[in-house]
Amino acid sequence: MIRHALGALLAATLLAGADAKMVRIPRSVRTATDAITAVPARVVVNEFLMGTAEVTQAEFAEVMGSNPAFHKGPDLPVENVTWWDAIRYANLRSIRERLEPVYDLATGAADHRRNGYRLPTDAEWQAAYGTPPAERRANLGSSNIKSSEVLARELEQSGTRKAGSFPANQFGLHDMSGNVWEWCEDWFDPIAGAIHQTTDPHGPATGHQRVLRGGSYITTVTSWARGFRTSMPPDHKSRFTGFRLARTVPNVTLTDPPEWMSKVYQPPPAFLGNSGELKPLVRPVDRDWAKLREPIQAKWTKILGAPNTAVPAPNAKLLATFEEPTYTGKLMLLQVEPDFWERIYVMVPRHASDKPLPVVITPYYDVDTPAGRHLSGRNYLPPSIRSFGLLAVQRGHMAVGVRWFGESYGEGYTEAVANLKLRHPDCTGLGKWVWDAQRLVDYLYTLPTVDRDRIGIVGQSLGGKMSLYAAAMDTRISAAVVSEAGIGLSFSNYEDFWYLGERRGKLEPGTDQHELLGLIAPRPVLVIGGDSADNDKSWYYINAAKPVYELLGRPDRIGYFNHRKGHTPTPEASGLALDWLTYWLSL
Repeated sequence: MIRHALGALLAATLLAGADAKMVRIPRSVRTATDAITAVPARVVVNEFLMGTAEVTQAEFAEVMGSNPAFHKGPDLPVENVTWWDAIRYANLRSIRERLEPVYDLATGAADHRRNGYRLPTDAEWQAAYGTPPAERRANLGSSNIKSSEVLARELEQSGTRKAGSFPANQFGLHDMSGNVWEWCEDWFDPIAGAIHQTTDPHGPATGHQRVLRGGSYITTVTSWARGFRTSMPPDHKSRFTGFRLARTVPNVTLTDPPEWMSKVYQPPPAFLGNSGELKPLVRPVDRDWAKLREPIQAKWTKILGAPNTAVPAPNAKLLATFEEPTYTGKLMLLQVEPDFWERIYVMVPRHASDKPLPVVITPYYDVDTPAGRHLSGRNYLPPSIRSFGLLAVQRGHMAVGVRWFGESYGEGYTEAVANLKLRHPDCTGLGKWVWDAQRLVDYLYTLPTVDRDRIGIVGQSLGGKMSLYAAAMDTRISAAVVSEAGIGLSFSNYEDFWYLGERRGKLEPGTDQHELLGLIAPRPVLVIGGDSADNDKSWYYINAAKPVYELLGRPDRIGYFNHRKGHTPTPEASGLALDWLTYWLSL
């Protein structure tokens, strides 16, 4: 579905018409594998405008009043300019043409919502490069340089050529290879495959060098060219480096049909119906799910129990702040009982807009693994397929890791549950988790950065159980992903004393977790299996709950994906989990 497409097309046409030397680069979509977590992601670069050629010396001198170039000539590209020179030129030219300047010249920060000139991002430059030319289409150096003496002779005999003098690529852009290196807006990340954002990516939020693309007239055409991507400190300048301009095309909002839809809705033929143990939560004659839902909610509230204490006012205290390439992280203690605090880790994208953001809650043993960062917890894994917080931030969401009480309420699980029984005798371990999750949502509701209508949750294994129960028992959670939790009570260790304990064996007949899926309806929920805790029999639980979704007119909001690779999620499964949440939290 394309929203405001006519307005966007008109705006782009007007922008392109304002300066015939800029052309529109169409929206591009590619699937990339993050070099840090190994999780695939769908990366989108939205439509933008790009200069057909590098900024010339005449253009630069007209705006700046000087010409710093080493190779003099009004039609030659300006070079010998710093990154700061380039963004000052962009701002001054914007002001001259009554456009909004993009850059804060004190910090270099850019506001891409403004319509003025700017440098392209690294991702935009790559999208504009298009298909590599079959032959050399610009003023690149030789591939035959064998010594510094040969290079010196080439340097004496070579120089820049007139901007725009070589054949254009398919978008109408000249000299994307060679002539001069071109400054890009981003800080340089040496991990070229690292994904910092999945929509209109920027580089790291901080760094020491800015990206250069394209090569110069002296760059050798060999494998040492490193894809014609390099870097230089922003206050450095060189006779080999210039720049070209870009502009943002406003009012473009696109929502594509998700590619995963064909994977999550159709069970294998042998699992189309229901098992003899489970009955659909509603019958064809039922019309009032709210009435049927009430006793199921009451039953599970009693099963779980709750801490016998007053609900504290939303409160958190800061322990430490971390400035990461992708996000700003705040390690905090959240008050969950009048005399007890739990660890959370709040991650806000560094390039976030000023509007309230969707939030993805990522419960696990401790907050370290979802963040992919050592935060002095008891459990830590480096960035990986379990780093759901980091993956959520990549997609532009705020993420919040939260610790399981078993890692904090005592020296070990035994002591934690002993303390729980001493303090709150009627509360199960899962009941304690639901309580803590509700206190977290209470706190999130106080933050102006949070979009209250778009709170998701995702977890794996223990975290999957936490996601299932939190979403079922708190309607403020908008969407959920439950990975390898064991969607049937018999599929996993729910009888362990830190989950349901002895209550697992005392449930009334017919009680099982398909009822929790029904309590989530009509909010979206995706179950992920790996033929370990969850397998094809998980479809019976989906099938038993799906009639509720059908009754409420949303059969597309419950799905199941089995990667069949065991308990650990695959990169595809982790990517699918975040794609599911991103899709439903964007509507």
